[in-house]
Amino acid sequence: MPESIAWTAFWMGILSACSLPLGALTTRFWTPGDRTTAMLMAFGGGALLAALTIDLVGSALDSGHFNALALGALSGGVLFVGLNQVVNDFGGFLRKTSTTLHHLRRQEYRRVKHIAGQIGRADLLRDLTRWEYKALAPSVRNLELARGASIYQTGDPADALYVIASGEVELYDPSDTTKPVERIRRNEAFGWLSCITGAPTSEAAVAATDVSLWVIPKAAIDSLVRNSPELNQRVHRLLRSERITEYLVARQGMDPGAAQAWLDQAAHTLLSSGRVPPALPVTRKRDLFRERLADVRRFPLIQGLPPEEQELILSRLLYKAHRRGEHFFHQNEPASRMFIIERGRVSLIDPHAGRRTHESIRANDAFGALSLLTGAHHTMTAVATEDTTVWELRRADLQELLRNAPAFAQRIRAFIEGDEAKDYLIERQRFTAEKAERWCRSALRALAARQPLPAAAAMAPAHREIAGAPLAIFLGITLDGIPESLVIGASTMQASMGIALLVGLFLSNYPEALSSSIGMRQQGMSFGRVVMMWSLLMLITGAGAAAGSQLFVGADPAIFALMQGLAAGAMLTMIAETMLPEAYLKGGSGVGLSTLLGFLVAIYAKTLEPPGLPGHGALGMPSQERAAQTDHTQALAHPAGAAAEPGLSYHQGARDQHRVLRRAWAPCPPSPS
Repeated sequence: MPESIAWTAFWMGILSACSLPLGALTTRFWTPGDRTTAMLMAFGGGALLAALTIDLVGSALDSGHFNALALGALSGGVLFVGLNQVVNDFGGFLRKTSTTLHHLRRQEYRRVKHIAGQIGRADLLRDLTRWEYKALAPSVRNLELARGASIYQTGDPADALYVIASGEVELYDPSDTTKPVERIRRNEAFGWLSCITGAPTSEAAVAATDVSLWVIPKAAIDSLVRNSPELNQRVHRLLRSERITEYLVARQGMDPGAAQAWLDQAAHTLLSSGRVPPALPVTRKRDLFRERLADVRRFPLIQGLPPEEQELILSRLLYKAHRRGEHFFHQNEPASRMFIIERGRVSLIDPHAGRRTHESIRANDAFGALSLLTGAHHTMTAVATEDTTVWELRRADLQELLRNAPAFAQRIRAFIEGDEAKDYLIERQRFTAEKAERWCRSALRALAARQPLPAAAAMAPAHREIAGAPLAIFLGITLDGIPESLVIGASTMQASMGIALLVGLFLSNYPEALSSSIGMRQQGMSFGRVVMMWSLLMLITGAGAAAGSQLFVGADPAIFALMQGLAAGAMLTMIAETMLPEAYLKGGSGVGLSTLLGFLVAIYAKTLEPPGLPGHGALGMPSQERAAQTDHTQALAHPAGAAAEPGLSYHQGARDQHRVLRRAWAPCPPSPS
């Protein structure tokens, strides 16, 4: 009865995979710690390893088809690796922490190669060695900006060199912002003159189109200059060129004599100590701000701090002048800095309000602080209605303060834990309550790890970037489950489905679903959707097992060994690449004993099988018993006097073996005695 065999295989598949939705449902009322999840996963991995060895590989070896088994195992492993890589590239890597970290490492390798190809076209960094590119790459970051976005402003510290990966950038002279003085295109570098001389930026850089930039910090370049004789000599030649002299005189306003004196000193210092002293300091006016600190309004987080932390903040503020009518920022621009007015007046305007409402703020008022702290977009446009001077705090400097000023960081933590940050994101940034809460949790984790605060403005684009991730995650976990259904179908067809294999599959599926469900929920997927995906995978496993039990009816025994090897290879590769690395990553060395315990539990389950069950003791059954069982099965397949039709004998044998399986599990009738 092929239909009966298929149904048996289907329900066996459901039984082994029902722990998948069970693991997902568990996350509704229990979120285990990393170590607990690791121990469960290692336990399941050990159980599955034992089950595969005893019930799958052992039975294939017992049939005498090692070559087919080995070929299938290698094919299954290679197939899993290839498909897993494709799925991961489309977002499936998010299903586990270990696959996520592996994907990020792989992306970092690709990034280093790409950086070397891009920044190597810049004059200053051309023809560096591979070692020098690799030393520079970890510090390089990619910056994606929309058209019109500000890259840096006049008077900013020269803290980076920029190389355009795609798009175009315009440079504006502060005295005439109506027409760019230069247009920079793909593969060209800008900001390097300020970076080499250490002088403040002499122009404003604005994205003329949507632009992708490689940002190379000045600190990384300075370090490379000290350690690379070739780059050291290249910078030395630049310091002796007329271009640098012209830049200092024409763009920085230095006296020619003072410029030449600095160049001589810089060249000498470079050769003796490997560094270039700054040509001009950045304007900060610390003493003036120190006098005003107690009067600052709308940003109380900087008042009453320990003196050393106040001085640290003063060392990061920039002092700048803005003419009447000049914009500080526009609505919907990502917040890159906040401002504190020294003198003058600024209007905050909402251009899209029904009535063009605006708020006028004056000396000692701060503005842009909430947008800066959350990394969100500005909700208003700020314009100087008088000639105005301000102090500015950039987001990059804020991140450094959070690392080095513990009292200030504690105040930011209290601000995030309170309702003000969440209310701002909900009311002004139009975040949902769940999304605002997610940003707050991420920000608190970043503070605890002394990492940069997450940018709320990046949350929506990041979500769109991995919009296909749920499908990829589903394909990834389906890929993990396909070998399982093949194993069950093949084993049921041969009447060799053992308890150990069912136990191993059940125990491995539960922590697999538990761990992946937690990661999927963290990616923003709803609980209902997660449970639905695991339930669907359970049904797919059952259907795959039923299909597998019918697909190879009448096939040569070597084909079965090939299929067993294919399934075993894929599953063993899956255990090695996803389950055990995930367990060790979260649990450390203790997972070894948990793996061993799972291994022993699966072996113990094997001892519980009824002695008369076909397929029992594939590795441990005495050869006489195996021979007797084989003869008995053949007798069932070919009754005396019956003609064995070519092509049908094995099919009939499979059916009869299934009848033996059902009888073995049927209740025994009472003894007449």
